[in-house]
Amino acid sequence: MLEPWNNKAILPPPINTFLCKNYKDIRDLRHNTNNIIQVLSKQSPLHQESALFSRFLYKFDKKFRNDIGYRNFKKVNTALKKYLTLNLLKDLQRFASLLPNKDDELYFPTRQMMEYVLVRIMSFSKLMLRIVICAKQAAVFYLDRIKRGESHWMCLMPYALLSRIWSMAQVLLQHSCNWYNQFYPLLKILQPKGLNFLPPEYKLPDDMEVWCDLKNLNDYGNFEWTHKVKIKMEAMIPKDFDGNLCDSIFEFVNKINENMEVPEEVNLTITTIKETPNERNPYLQDNDIGVPVSRHVNDKIVSKISKAILDKSQVKETFMAEDIGIVVEKRDSNVITYIHSIDNISNNNSLKKFIDIEEIYRNKNDDKALTGHLSVMQWLTLKASLLKLTEDGCLPRKLNRKIQYIWYEKCLYYK
Repeated sequence: MLEPWNNKAILPPPINTFLCKNYKDIRDLRHNTNNIIQVLSKQSPLHQESALFSRFLYKFDKKFRNDIGYRNFKKVNTALKKYLTLNLLKDLQRFASLLPNKDDELYFPTRQMMEYVLVRIMSFSKLMLRIVICAKQAAVFYLDRIKRGESHWMCLMPYALLSRIWSMAQVLLQHSCNWYNQFYPLLKILQPKGLNFLPPEYKLPDDMEVWCDLKNLNDYGNFEWTHKVKIKMEAMIPKDFDGNLCDSIFEFVNKINENMEVPEEVNLTITTIKETPNERNPYLQDNDIGVPVSRHVNDKIVSKISKAILDKSQVKETFMAEDIGIVVEKRDSNVITYIHSIDNISNNNSLKKFIDIEEIYRNKNDDKALTGHLSVMQWLTLKASLLKLTEDGCLPRKLNRKIQYIWYEKCLYYK
């Protein structure tokens, strides 16, 4: 069952009044209601910004449809549409019409009508909180594009629009909490009449700021990769009153030395290796230093050796250069050199290995990274598309064609 503040189809209670005897306690009710109506009737700037939102969504729907910032941008627009359909101003005007205009009149609205107004204020505050959080998350991605210079001319205007919406929604959120806290103490004074409006097990919150958790409002909308871990360490070496840290260090070391127990007799034996005159160091043997070779002949030999090493087949070749014979052997080896290239992918396992190694190269800012020119969002899009191929279970031939198509569309296209 939906809570009353989250229920869009909730109906207002019937209009009814009762005879109030404690008129002095509810004297400020009329003033607070008129103040809320005055604030809500001056929200034309917010309505104009909401109209701009729909224009930007129409313009950026194709170019940034897969962008994470654009998705949060759409969430802000959805929350603004719900705010326009809420129509809190109309409910408050209906409630204010039942308040007495003169001091002689003692008839006031019932408790059910006040509960309905409080529920609508709760819905209003939740929408403002949603706008604040989503606008902050969307602004992070647009600001990142502006700093990197990627489509900055198309991201500057949405970033400015999000900033204005964020500031207005934050002010209205604080206002709604104050309105609720002013109306809630008067709920006990008003008398109920007829059927109960709220469910029997539901209870309204006592404080709106605690319910919305406004103390941690600045922490809302932060991502995990933007959190900074703060480590508090207690000082092991206290400072003096004069601030001399050097003297404190010496005193700290002296206390440690006093607590340490040093054994009286310590036998240290050092073993040495005795060298007999008959033994000979194998590393000092006379080695053959070779024969001098001309540079022209040496270049030919080195080029042939490099070709023999790069050859995949196991070969044994003999190269003769005038009076010098050199034998180069490429023996069997279990070590397989990995060449990081998109063309070497043949199956799902090699594709996953390629993605893991590419992500390691990107984190290290290595020159071997093939997607170093892509942004974080572009790399995540490319990675998701490649990993999706492993789930589909394509044939190797079909897999290679799809990989080449995705690689050209989402990597080589941005070079």
